[in-house]
Amino acid sequence: MPKDAIWLGIPRDLKHDKVLSVFTSRIGGATTLFRESLDYTMFHCPRCKSGCNVSLLSQVYAPLEVYDRILYVLTCSSCSTAGTSFCYAIRSQNFNPSYICDASQTDNKNGNEEGAVFTENDDWGDGCEAPWKEDDIEYAVCQDVVDSKVPSQEALSTSCGYKVFPVVPAMESSISLTGFCYPCYELDIFEEPPKLKTKVEPVKDQLLVAQQRYGKDAVETTLVEDEEESLPEKCLRKFVERISRVPSQCVRWGPGQRPLRSSISPVTVERCQYCGSERRYELQLTSPTIYFLTKGKDEREHTLHFTNILVFTCSSNCNSQAYSVEYCVVEDEI
Repeated sequence: MPKDAIWLGIPRDLKHDKVLSVFTSRIGGATTLFRESLDYTMFHCPRCKSGCNVSLLSQVYAPLEVYDRILYVLTCSSCSTAGTSFCYAIRSQNFNPSYICDASQTDNKNGNEEGAVFTENDDWGDGCEAPWKEDDIEYAVCQDVVDSKVPSQEALSTSCGYKVFPVVPAMESSISLTGFCYPCYELDIFEEPPKLKTKVEPVKDQLLVAQQRYGKDAVETTLVEDEEESLPEKCLRKFVERISRVPSQCVRWGPGQRPLRSSISPVTVERCQYCGSERRYELQLTSPTIYFLTKGKDEREHTLHFTNILVFTCSSNCNSQAYSVEYCVVEDEI
């Protein structure tokens, strides 16, 4: 798989009314907790400090390195303006115990792969391709976690140096947010298809053909040579062309890749508030999300207004908090 692969999430046709597994990627619905914590107020809006008007936009299972990771993107309707939604992101992660089991099995079989989180032959159950590596870091996305028998948490913590934290029991995993609960759509996750190659003849050649076919007097041949596409227009055109490969895409996931911008406005990303490391781009929600979450609603009846929500996460993947607040950039609605 190429290093620059981007994973897309598109909604399935059926909406879900039940509480989904924490590892099921979705847009809308209820927020499903991952790790146990004494305090869940980090899910409250960081601006107004309230959870009364907070809604889940997306919850994405995004495993990285040796961790199971969940990325939450939320919005607060009371802090949103008429033209732009106020959004924020939260990351939760835990060491994946199957890493120890997989590595042990590989050693016993004298395999060539050492320390892999997921093996090439793993059955992901969702039709995804095998994970890929970038700078010795392994990436993969799937819908569900494969259960396996693992040693105790204490044994794992001692043997590998990674601490396994308690997770929230499935029956107690839904957090109480009193904001509007948007309809829930489970996401199909797959690799972004390549660009279709189309041959476009130069404008001068097109004019020459038209002259030969219809006559010189029928075709305007005056060209403004110095007229060029402006940078904002070029940025927007490329955004639309890329989105059009899969028009219903709501989620784009590509740790360390470049976000697909619709604006050339500069973005300054704050460092991780927990370890001081730089943050890197990882995830974005695109405007089709609004369509699926607000079907049949008048624009004045909801507060979702954005072209992109860009999520930047800690490049060191620090794990000092059960739930870490990450950095969000909201690009205005076109």
